Amino acid sequence: MTALAPAPVVAAGSAGQGLRTMVRRQLRANRTSTIVMAVLVAIANAVQIQAYTSVFPSAASRDALLLPFASNAGLRVLYGYPFDIGDVTGWVSWRSVSFVGLVLAVWAIMITCGALRGEEDAGRGEITLSQPQPRARWFAAAVCAVAIETAVIGVVSTAAMAVVGVGNHLMSVANSVELGLQVSLPAILFGAIAALACQLWGTVRAARLWAGAVLAVAFGIRAVADTGTGLGWLRWVSPLGWFEELRPPQPPGVVPLVVILGTSAVVVAAALPLLARRDIGLGVLAQSDSRPPRRFLLRTPWQAALRDELPQLATWLVVTMAMTALMGGLIKTVLDLVNQNPVMARVTGAEVGVNAFVAAMFSLIQVIAALLVVTLVAGARGEEATGRLELLLAMPRARLGWLAGRVVLAAGLAALLCLLAALAMWAGAAATGQHVALGALLAATGNSLPVVVVTAGFATAVLGLAPRAVSAGYAVVAVAYLWDALGTALRAPHWTLELSPFHALAQVPLQHVAVTPVLVLCALGLALFGAGAAAFRRRDLAAG
Repeated sequence: MTALAPAPVVAAGSAGQGLRTMVRRQLRANRTSTIVMAVLVAIANAVQIQAYTSVFPSAASRDALLLPFASNAGLRVLYGYPFDIGDVTGWVSWRSVSFVGLVLAVWAIMITCGALRGEEDAGRGEITLSQPQPRARWFAAAVCAVAIETAVIGVVSTAAMAVVGVGNHLMSVANSVELGLQVSLPAILFGAIAALACQLWGTVRAARLWAGAVLAVAFGIRAVADTGTGLGWLRWVSPLGWFEELRPPQPPGVVPLVVILGTSAVVVAAALPLLARRDIGLGVLAQSDSRPPRRFLLRTPWQAALRDELPQLATWLVVTMAMTALMGGLIKTVLDLVNQNPVMARVTGAEVGVNAFVAAMFSLIQVIAALLVVTLVAGARGEEATGRLELLLAMPRARLGWLAGRVVLAAGLAALLCLLAALAMWAGAAATGQHVALGALLAATGNSLPVVVVTAGFATAVLGLAPRAVSAGYAVVAVAYLWDALGTALRAPHWTLELSPFHALAQVPLQHVAVTPVLVLCALGLALFGAGAAAFRRRDLAAG
């Protein structure tokens, strides 16, 4: 087996050098996700500034068209309370920053738990602490790295909004800075909560689930506060409500800032004594060393993998279904907007307007499905990296059978996500009294499957050829999706746009299914799978 490389030896008296070394290591480990998140957040916020001026070109149109947005309960659940969306800064804060802040909170939970509890699970934390490095310094390095990465994302987002907003005389530099602060703070707070969870629970999965549960509860309380009558005070009970209380374009309130930063500091301070009192590799909360056998889903390797991924999979499915159900509830609002605009109603009509909305939503669902495929294939890589696959293949098991089972499982679960998202969107529309053809939604689901197939093939090829780079699949999916949007806006050559599978496929149900791109993407995905399987069969297992 491959021996783990020892951590860098740091002189006992060089505390600052040791901290910097560990911070640099964490920054290097998370550089891909940081860059991807910085680009995505910057583009999302800049696009909303441009969209505001395009959709609401005048004050008169703004007053008429914003009313359905402000009064829609589904939008309030998803984005929060629209305090001042008559101003472009308030619009970006409500429409983009609130949702992006939620995404960054999830990102911070993932990377913080990976930097702390993940290092312990892999055994690297114990190796690092065997050197003259105190636990508090190791902990501080992980927290500082997350703070630096969050600051980078905030600065890039601020710069993008300043270029677009200030350059077009839509907002001031101060407004851009305030929005950048609002988008960064959720990552700071929930990164601190994740650091505490890593001390309480003995595995990275348990820590992530616990921190994610805190985020889910905060989201639920905030949703009740924003949709109920006379329940605005509940925002002060939810951390997500604290971010809303910053209320751009007004200057940031001192009270919410003190509450957010103070709570983050208190949570981090509470984690330090817990780290000092527990054993490395264990959590403060006691875990049973034995329990009755549970043989559910243990007959085959792919069933065991499904059982292993069930908690994470449930989160993906529930969150996606909730989001698409809310989006389905917005279809009636879309129709109201179409009907209120005579030009739009004459050009598109109700059916085209609804189909365009559904097609746009399925572009997002395709991205989520592709990211789920990468996540599940990365889980297969984790089984190899931790040595569990070596033990499994010591038994009479074929490599290709194991690989095929994991990849088919990933593709099948991603297809299930697309189907459940379509049904949830249909149910959300029906709940508001709006009819949407179920057949059109199922056609859009089928049109999404080539993205799943080609992503599964690409991830398999990377797993076979460069196993340690499997996580780069997240960046590839993000770039392909962004190129579809940016390339179209920049009027890039048609053949370059076709390189993105999200652009190559037709926008169903707005358009008919394009058979040729479907066949090409499926064939490409199968070819990539074959290449990855052949490489995986020949190479040595790679630990670490």
